[in-house]
Amino acid sequence: MKFKNIVFGFLKTWLLVALFYSNSLYAYNHMFIILQDYSHTADEFLPYTFEKDLSTGNLIKVFDTENNFQFKTYSLNSEADMSLFEIEVKPTLLKWAKAIKPLQYRSTLSSRFSKNMLENVGQDLKNSLSKEIHVATYKGNIEAISYADSAGVTKPNIGSLVANPEGLRVNQTVKPKGGGSSLLSHMLRKFKEGGAERVQLYSIDDKYYQERGWQIEPKSDFEPEFNFNFDSYFDSDSDSDSDVEYNSDSDSDSDFKLEGEGEGACGGS
Repeated sequence: MKFKNIVFGFLKTWLLVALFYSNSLYAYNHMFIILQDYSHTADEFLPYTFEKDLSTGNLIKVFDTENNFQFKTYSLNSEADMSLFEIEVKPTLLKWAKAIKPLQYRSTLSSRFSKNMLENVGQDLKNSLSKEIHVATYKGNIEAISYADSAGVTKPNIGSLVANPEGLRVNQTVKPKGGGSSLLSHMLRKFKEGGAERVQLYSIDDKYYQERGWQIEPKSDFEPEFNFNFDSYFDSDSDSDSDVEYNSDSDSDSDFKLEGEGEGACGGS
């Protein structure tokens, strides 16, 4: 083995350890929100894009007030819905499940959650569970997808929530943002209308949800399985690990330290 491969392999390992350690301080908790206290409105989550100011080089948030997100629900208990899911949603999840390079924390997690969602839907279809897939589209394109208990459940659980990985890339300036937040807001309103008192999710970004009224559930003996293999996203066919770049969205681009950062963030189990 080449000496430089050993060196880069060692550095890559420590980089991943550092990333996991820095994020483990506030990640992987059960979060819940009491719907009686939920008062967000759709106006808080209007779609927006980032455009670059050529004079300053800064990114400017540009809201689209004329074309808000559209929402659709697919029930696992409906053969018609799942037939449409195969045509309208599954191709998007398959596309998102492919890792985007260079590897970046949020976009990589979104890709992984997309793959897990496909696997979970396929498994749950065999058990006829009361689950639903929720989709948010923007100008005809799917920008966020969630997998959750039916709105009729008194204590619904959001299994996963993913946003378009393309919209989570560092330095992106054209993809719509806010898809995850808009979909989550839509779902919470539906759960509240259905009589649910509170909603639970398993979060990988607790700070983001806490700022929006979610609380951390006390830890229990049961912890859901969460498998995320970063190594699978590295190019094993490359002759040298020096070609691999891994960027954390949270600290690699100061332009994204704006109000509402992370609105495409994904949480799930």
